[in-house]
Amino acid sequence: MYRLITLDIDGTLVDRACRVPRENYEAIQEARARGIKVVLATGRSWPEAVEVARDAGCDSLIVCEGGAAVADIAQGAILESWKIPDQTGLDILEALKKWDVGIMLFAGDELVINSRCNEAFRNYPSGEVFRSKRIVCDELPAFLRERGLPVNKIFIIGDPASFPELRAGLEQWREDIYITSSGRDNLEILANGVDKGTGIAALARRLGISMEEVIGIGDSDNDRGMLTAVGMPVVMGNAAPEIKAMGRYITDTNEKAGVAKAIRHFLEQG
Repeated sequence: MYRLITLDIDGTLVDRACRVPRENYEAIQEARARGIKVVLATGRSWPEAVEVARDAGCDSLIVCEGGAAVADIAQGAILESWKIPDQTGLDILEALKKWDVGIMLFAGDELVINSRCNEAFRNYPSGEVFRSKRIVCDELPAFLRERGLPVNKIFIIGDPASFPELRAGLEQWREDIYITSSGRDNLEILANGVDKGTGIAALARRLGISMEEVIGIGDSDNDRGMLTAVGMPVVMGNAAPEIKAMGRYITDTNEKAGVAKAIRHFLEQG
């Protein structure tokens, strides 16, 4: 019997318009009515995910920032977090200045973005929380130093053609960082050894649930840690072949309520 379901958001729980299909909401309620915890496991910060958690009817606990934090939406607080070493984070941000990329920092409770990132997300269907909470700043290292903030995650958005060279430049910090992605136009940098799988393991410990009792549903590279760690890895039909190869069960696409179909499949199994 599975006791916990963890859901990626983009490309998984929501459709291309960032809406939660009604079928997904209803299936989540069916699972929760049976005593199964259903939580988000997302690259977003917890304030960004509040609206999605509400629309999907999920539990208040959440694995966020790509696994760099576990939070409780009801409490409005981070319960546990893991940061990139301070000097490494500052050095990477200094090195990124020579690149034409958008940068989003998950720094403690702050969400800080540069102007390039602000422009990139101008037409993205982001929620009100993201629009109201973000701080736009182009001197990111100075901002962190002045406020003494940690860096939990660095999100980079830009031209995918530049990423091989950019990633090669980040190799000098390979002992301190882990690089993943949630789409072809972005990179995500976390502390080495941190991913959605480690975040879910921390949350499961809090709940007294073994990882064998966890279903994880995702679609992209930054879901690898989750799919490796959980007892039942479920992959969306819209995922790339290399991600599908990690799944024990392949469901439908995010446009066809694949989350609902997966949840009901396992509910029927008891």
